[in-house]
Amino acid sequence: MDGLLKRRIGAGIVDLLVQGVVAGVLEETVLKRVKNKAVHSLITEPAVNFLIETTQLATGSRQTIGQRLFQIQVVSDNGQPLAVKQIAKRIAYRETIAPIKTWKNRKIYLQDGSVLPEDEFAGTRVVRKGK
Repeated sequence: MDGLLKRRIGAGIVDLLVQGVVAGVLEETVLKRVKNKAVHSLITEPAVNFLIETTQLATGSRQTIGQRLFQIQVVSDNGQPLAVKQIAKRIAYRETIAPIKTWKNRKIYLQDGSVLPEDEFAGTRVVRKGK
């Protein structure tokens, strides 16, 4: 397994933990009037995760908390800063189609973790920070 892929997995786990805490706090405080668990799992959590990741990648250091900890960064193939549309495409593809494509071509993606299916679709790649 590629070292960059290991960093991506670690960063993803950290980001899921952060997003889960934020979604949990939001559900307990602001959204406590909504009693339906399905609403929280199907709407609240994905929306919070999308907003947190998009905000982090589009502003400031242009890295999520997990990416900062694991010293990686998502960059655009064309060298321009990531566009919100590009970030949205990447997240949507990663959450829907990418797992199937990754599983089918896992040998290829295990060798080079810089470009996964969501990166191919959105025109991005992941690099070590500072390189």
